[in-house]
Amino acid sequence: MKEWVVFLHVASVLAFMLAHGVHISAMWAMRAEPDPERMLTFFNIVPTVRSLRALLGAVIATGVAAGFLAESWDQLWIWASLLLLAGISVVMWLFGGTYYGLMQQAAEAAVAARSAEPPDPAPQAAYDAVRGSWHTVGVSAVGVAGLALILWLMMFKPF
Repeated sequence: MKEWVVFLHVASVLAFMLAHGVHISAMWAMRAEPDPERMLTFFNIVPTVRSLRALLGAVIATGVAAGFLAESWDQLWIWASLLLLAGISVVMWLFGGTYYGLMQQAAEAAVAARSAEPPDPAPQAAYDAVRGSWHTVGVSAVGVAGLALILWLMMFKPF
C-alpha cells in the first residue's frame, strides 16, 4: 500500500509541475514580449489557478498519507519539507500572482494609450518596467531551489 501512495505522490508532483510549467513558461514569455497586445494573448494558455490548487492539494494529501504509512512524522525532514512547501507556496502566490496582475494592468493601459490623441508613451514605458521587473527571476529561483531542497530532504532524510 505504501508504494502505491508514494507512486501517487510522485505522480501528483509531476502533474503539478507540468501544469505549473505552463505558468512559468508564460511568465518568461511575457517578460520577453515587447508588444502588450500580443502579451495579453498569453493569458489564453495559462491553466486556471483552481486546477493548480487541486493538484497541490493532491500533492499534499498523498504526501501526508505517505508520511503516515512510512511512520515518518517523528522525523524533522518531513516537517521541514512541509514548511518549505508552505513557504514556497506563499512566495508564489504573493509574487507570481502579483506579476500576472501587474502585467495585465500595464498591458491593458498601454494598449488603450495607443488610440489616444496624441498617443501617450508613458503607459508603454510602465509596461516595459513591469515586464523587466524581478518577479520572473525571483519566483523561478525560489521554485527551482525550493523544489531541489524538498527533493533532497525526501531522498536523503538528513534529520
